[in-house]
Amino acid sequence: MLTDLPDQRAVLRRAAAFLAGHRLALAATVLLNLTGAAAAVGVTAAIGRVVDVAGGGDRPELLRRVLLLLALVTGSAVLAWLSRYWLVRTGEHVLAGLRERAAAAVGAAPLRFLEAHRSGELLRRLTGEINGLASFAAATLPDLATAATVLVLTVAMLALHSWPLTALLLLAFLPPALLIVRAFHRRAGAVYAEVASAEAAVASGFAESLPAQEQLRISSVPRWLERFARDNARLQQAQSTEVRTELRLNQLALAQAGCVAGLLVVSAVMVGHGVLSVGVAVVFVLATRDIFHRFEDLAGAVGDAREAHVRLARLLDLLRATGEEHRPAARAELPPRGELSLENVTFGYRNGPPVLDALTLAVDSGERLVIAGETGSGKSTLGKLLAGLYTPDRGTVRFAGHDLATVDPDRLRSRIVLVPQEVPLVDGTLAENLAMTAGRPDRAAVARTLGLLGLTEWVDSLPYGLDTAVSTRTLSAGERQLVAVARAALTDPAVLILDEATAGVDHATAARIEEALSTLAADRTLVVIAHRADTLARGRRLLRMPGGRLTDVVQEETDGVPKRAAGG
Repeated sequence: MLTDLPDQRAVLRRAAAFLAGHRLALAATVLLNLTGAAAAVGVTAAIGRVVDVAGGGDRPELLRRVLLLLALVTGSAVLAWLSRYWLVRTGEHVLAGLRERAAAAVGAAPLRFLEAHRSGELLRRLTGEINGLASFAAATLPDLATAATVLVLTVAMLALHSWPLTALLLLAFLPPALLIVRAFHRRAGAVYAEVASAEAAVASGFAESLPAQEQLRISSVPRWLERFARDNARLQQAQSTEVRTELRLNQLALAQAGCVAGLLVVSAVMVGHGVLSVGVAVVFVLATRDIFHRFEDLAGAVGDAREAHVRLARLLDLLRATGEEHRPAARAELPPRGELSLENVTFGYRNGPPVLDALTLAVDSGERLVIAGETGSGKSTLGKLLAGLYTPDRGTVRFAGHDLATVDPDRLRSRIVLVPQEVPLVDGTLAENLAMTAGRPDRAAVARTLGLLGLTEWVDSLPYGLDTAVSTRTLSAGERQLVAVARAALTDPAVLILDEATAGVDHATAARIEEALSTLAADRTLVVIAHRADTLARGRRLLRMPGGRLTDVVQEETDGVPKRAAGG
């Protein structure tokens, strides 16, 4: 399971891999930021020079100083815009890559991982976290970078004018300010992580209620509302804690007011004794206000930065949890045909007894195997293990001698295809849905395959043929099964696994599916999962699974002796 409070250590180091292709853009952004900040600090210093020259009566020098000030103001504005533009642009490119990486990771995640998490939670990780990072990169990050750079350069500039006064200013302001920010920083991580987790729970509740709206309308609206109320109350409490935590930063205003008052008194005394010029005093007053303003920006952005840090950590944890960082590296070529076998395979769901226990089974190339059993007996689980969609808790599933757990997923999908009872579709055309296979077929290949399966007439009966817009809501269960069979044919697998492919389908559509399957299964290994008697005739071997365990395998008695498979 994904953790609510992610491990935030070394998050930036883990995220550095996503910056690999953007080093030049980042270098340009840093250079622009430094140059723009230097120009902004130069404006303050130039004002002090103008004040000093104005008191001396040198009009030509005053004009030059004023022109220099105008040039610095203009240059500072242009450079600030360019710096912000490049930072936002680079951030968008980095996040686009991160978004694609996260979507690919979830799409290729083990089925067991996806089934263990609420769909709304994964939706939150893919959309909410990345959208939050995008908002931070577009709005807060440019201000954060500018404030930090200007703050450092301003302190350096003040030290060049009067290091004693600069030291006095820092000693008076920094200790209380850092204590305030540190106290906020200590609480912010857990607070923002709790807000993100509570938001995910609320999003999950909404996401799960939409497909179940019919059931909710019938009987369980009050119960669902009670659960949603609990999630909503948790989110409200988390957000209230977040607001109280952020309000602590307002204590910085008191520290700033005290420092400004003290600076004015000390500057006036130093000017009166001739230790400090009026221009330098003006520079200190203006720069001190800028320092406080920038520090306040930094302190205010700490909350956003902490929240972005949490979002990034949770997103990187998603990539790690999906196994994206541990994809199989094997690149062995799988033969076009081969034996499919299980060796001492044990598998169970979380907190439950084993569904399969020490099962050993061999399915020869080209064989017809029927797996029969009642609902809940484990036959669909066995089918997913044979297809490599589940990884066994113990034991090994092999195709042509290769452990499925070490085979590249794309190569595996080109050899073993499972046609499930519930076929998912995406909103798009029929052609786009048919092309969602491992082989990336073109339109000509799709049309040719439909003809071989005898499905051309069905496609032509649709309003726009292959260009008809389809979805789970517009196609019947039987028509979705036809799409799945056509996908399997386009993949051209060595092993075809059918999980109740004609269950709940009307007779006419079932006959069409049966005909297409007969064509598709001509020279392939066929594994049929069923509990209907009329489906059992499809196989030459029968595997019965009462009670979730393999108990017997019967082969047509050509030699009078049935064969058996070992089971727990």
